[in-house]
Amino acid sequence: LRGSGLRCYRRGVRVLVTGASGFLGGPACAELGARGHEVLGLVRRPGSEPPGTAAVAGDLTDGDALAAALAEASPEAVVHLAAEIGSQRDPSKIEEVNVNGMRRLLDASAAAGVRRFVFASTVVTGDAHGAVLTEEDALPVETAYGASKQEGERLLRESPLEGIVIRPGHIYGPGGWYADEFVARLRQPGRFACVGRGDNLWDMVRDVDVAAALADAVESAPPGSTYHCVDDQPLPQYEFLALTARELGVGPPRRIPAFVARLVAGKDPAAAVLRSARTSNAKLRRELSWTPRFPTVATGVPDAIAGLPG
Repeated sequence: LRGSGLRCYRRGVRVLVTGASGFLGGPACAELGARGHEVLGLVRRPGSEPPGTAAVAGDLTDGDALAAALAEASPEAVVHLAAEIGSQRDPSKIEEVNVNGMRRLLDASAAAGVRRFVFASTVVTGDAHGAVLTEEDALPVETAYGASKQEGERLLRESPLEGIVIRPGHIYGPGGWYADEFVARLRQPGRFACVGRGDNLWDMVRDVDVAAALADAVESAPPGSTYHCVDDQPLPQYEFLALTARELGVGPPRRIPAFVARLVAGKDPAAAVLRSARTSNAKLRRELSWTPRFPTVATGVPDAIAGLPG
């Protein structure tokens, strides 16, 4: 707490999770619930919230409705996951949800008496050219998505709330972009394509390990702190795709030139694929005693493939 030292939140608290019905929302809600917290899920469609989560109807684009929803729900903490993701090609949509939506949520949270606010940001903001990224480093920002997350962090720092930032790397698991893009397309006859040579380093992390870091942040992170959340070993883009293909029992990925990816997917999504970084998780391990369930993709990818529906 500002001005009063660190407060422990390990007792069960009332936590509102935005984006509860999304890829990361399910594991985050499950982790918080397993630790004894009362979990509320902010969703646009009640009924889409994860099992064991109470639905709170709300939308980041409607400030009045959002304020009313938080006032009625009266959470003690907020875990903010909802966002337009990096594959969104319309920067105005990214700005509206990730920046303006963040501002509305912070205002609604402060008005509702929320004390702790955990924000899922990202280290995937631009090309670090293989450098080791720590929390003391300024991130390279080259995409609209990366800029929106950095602006969200700034808004949180300037708010009266106890703000904590978790910056994951590339999140994978049995759902979301990994299942919908990588797995689905690797199973197709043409196969998924590696962009460029594929030797750029990806800093990966499993969805359940990010969920654990978010819960740790709710419970014991010092206000104002920032943590990078990645597994222990970055690996080249091509190796990650090839490992996924082997676990699926399909042929290896193709390679396409980077300029083709920029034309087909867009400049910013291609930049996210081509970036290279060796992000450090040392601070998260040291300060919050975070230990990843899947320290490398060698165990994380087979488990993710085994958990795919159908």
